Amino acid sequence: LDAAYEVADALVMEIDMSKVNPLAAQSTIAGLSVDPDGRDLAALIGQRDYAEVARKAEALGIPELLFQQVEPWFAALSITQLRMLQLGFDPAWGIETRISARAAQDGKPTMGLETIEEQLGFLDTLDPATQETFLMQSLEDAASVQDEVEGIVAAWRAGNTAALEDALLESLQSAPGLYEALLVRRNRNWVAPIRELTREDDNYLVIVGAMHLVGEDSVLAMLEDAGIPSRQLDDNDF
Repeated sequence: LDAAYEVADALVMEIDMSKVNPLAAQSTIAGLSVDPDGRDLAALIGQRDYAEVARKAEALGIPELLFQQVEPWFAALSITQLRMLQLGFDPAWGIETRISARAAQDGKPTMGLETIEEQLGFLDTLDPATQETFLMQSLEDAASVQDEVEGIVAAWRAGNTAALEDALLESLQSAPGLYEALLVRRNRNWVAPIRELTREDDNYLVIVGAMHLVGEDSVLAMLEDAGIPSRQLDDNDF
C-alpha cells in the first residue's frame, strides 16, 4: 500500500473526505435518516418486527435509543457501525481516513467517485421491504461477525479474493434488491470515471471497499467488460 501510494499522482476514493463539510454532512445524514412523515421505526416496520429488532439489539448490547427514530436502512448502518466499534475497529484507523490525512499532508490531490448524498441516497430510496430486509440481515450479521471478522481481515491482508467473496457477498446476494443498490448500481456508476482516468498520463490510486472488488458484479469485472483489464499485484510488483 505504501509503495502504491508513493507512485500515485492523485488519489480516488468512494467519497473525497477532504471536500466534505462536517456540519453539512451531519445535516444531510440527519435529513435522510428520518422518515419525512415523522414515523418512527416501530411504525415503519410494525410493532411485531420492531420488538424482534429491539430484542436482538439488546442481546448485542446495542441501545434501543440508537435506532428508535430512524428509517430501517439507517438503523442497519448504525447497528453495524456500533458492533464494529464494540469489536475494536476504530474508523479513525480506516484506510480512507489515514490515506486522506496523508495526502493532505503531502499535498496530493484527491477526488471522489460519489458524494455522501449519492451514497446514502442509494439506501434511502430502497423500498420499505428491502430496507427491513437490510435491517434484519444486519442484525444477523452483527450477531455472528465476532467469529467471522478475524477471517475476513486475514483474507483481506492476504489478498484472498475467493475467501473475501464468500465472506462479504453471501448474505448480501440473498437480498437481490439490496445487492443491486449497495453494489451493482454503484459499481456501474464508477466505471465511466475510472475509465477516463486510464486515458490520462498521471497515476491514480483508487481506494474502495473490498466488497466492490470481488464477485462477478465487481467494479473490476465491469471494467474488464469495458476493455480495461486488471491483475492482482503482490510484493514483487514493487
